[in-house]
This record gives sequence, structure tokens and C-alpha cells, in this order.
Amino acid sequence: MHYSDNLQVNISSYSTLKQRDWEALTSLFDRDDSEEIEAEIKSKLVWLVPEPCWEDNPFEFLQEFL
Repeated sequence: MHYSDNLQVNISSYSTLKQRDWEALTSLFDRDDSEEIEAEIKSKLVWLVPEPCWEDNPFEFLQEFL
């Protein structure tokens, strides 16, 4: 891959954060219960993964052409 050397980054949005904003953002990630939150998120994501349909024939639509 070739990346352009003329990338323009607008850093003004980062420099406008006040000290209280930085403290609020830091507190979001500086928690004692981060591992519990991660475990809960993982347990919820398991329910979103669809189960494979082993009985279904994924190539059934091709039967009419064979």
C-alpha cells in the first residue's frame, strides 16, 4: 500500500478539550471493574452470533441447474 505524504489532519478538535473533558475521558477508562464490563460484553455478544444451520443445504439453489 502507498499512503499519500500530503495527509492533512485537523488537530484543532483535539486541542479544544478542556481539562475537565480530559478528566472525564480518563475516568471512563480508569476503572476497577473494567474486566467485569469486558466479561459482560463478551457474554452478550455470544448471543448475537448466529448458529450454523447444519441441516440446510447451502447449494440447494443449484439443484435445478445440475
